[in-house]
Amino acid sequence: MSNSSSPRSSEARERARQIAAKQSKRSTASSRRWLQISVVAVLVVIIGIVAIVYTQTREEEIPEAGPVPASSNQYGGIVLTQDGIEQNTSGEQERDVNDITTSTASATPAEGASGSDITIPPGLPTPEEAAQNGEPVHVTMFQDYNCVHCAGFEEQYGEQLKEQVMNGDIELEIRNLNFLDGHTTTQYSSRAAAAAYSVAEQVDSEAFLDWQLEMYSHEGEGGLSDSEIEEIASRHGADISADLDSNKYRPMVNVTVAEAQENGITGTPTVFVDSQSLQQEDFMSFLDEVKEAKAGN
Repeated sequence: MSNSSSPRSSEARERARQIAAKQSKRSTASSRRWLQISVVAVLVVIIGIVAIVYTQTREEEIPEAGPVPASSNQYGGIVLTQDGIEQNTSGEQERDVNDITTSTASATPAEGASGSDITIPPGLPTPEEAAQNGEPVHVTMFQDYNCVHCAGFEEQYGEQLKEQVMNGDIELEIRNLNFLDGHTTTQYSSRAAAAAYSVAEQVDSEAFLDWQLEMYSHEGEGGLSDSEIEEIASRHGADISADLDSNKYRPMVNVTVAEAQENGITGTPTVFVDSQSLQQEDFMSFLDEVKEAKAGN
């Protein structure tokens, strides 16, 4: 019996060995596949991290000096009038963030200001000048496209302001700030502010305000990408992709912010009607009072 079972035992062992060898090959191949997948996954993560670091580094490397946009005065203000957006009004072709000074318009607090730290921002008329210049009331808004309160102000008053601009009742100056850059990972406030200059170089007052209204409709969504900003601009008649890609007007945004802070602007929206800072909740009533007072002078 033992002699007759020996060949069968040998055959069984050989089959077992072959099965084990096949399983080992399958296990080895499977392990290799999982290792390859893991390596690829790690590489994807590393590439992603490198891309993020590169993007952030690129964004942080904004020059301290840069060109004043054609659509901006030398203080970073976009001035919208009945006849269009003022162009090429700056007395300086370039601004440097290191050359910021306190407003020379007035060393005293702005009318209506709640404290003595806010002066009349540079480029705005003094009370005496505003009363006598014979121009429409000048409304200046310091704003941030990522600011919930600015979005609320736009929702409440945007259409009325546009109507008054188009009727020639007021001039509206917009100075965009980046106080809320830290609320996104892509410096959205700065990118949106820079985009505004490029849009304002290509469209009229009405189209710009329509673009701005659509921009504010996305507040609270974590910040738009450059391509999304470009798409909105395109819908309103502007091609701004080259400017955004090159960060062309980012230095001017930083100049505008530094100058605003130097003159006591610490939050958005901060609104001036001629030389008076807004304190009343009912903005339109306040504006009407200033217009009536100016008309009576």
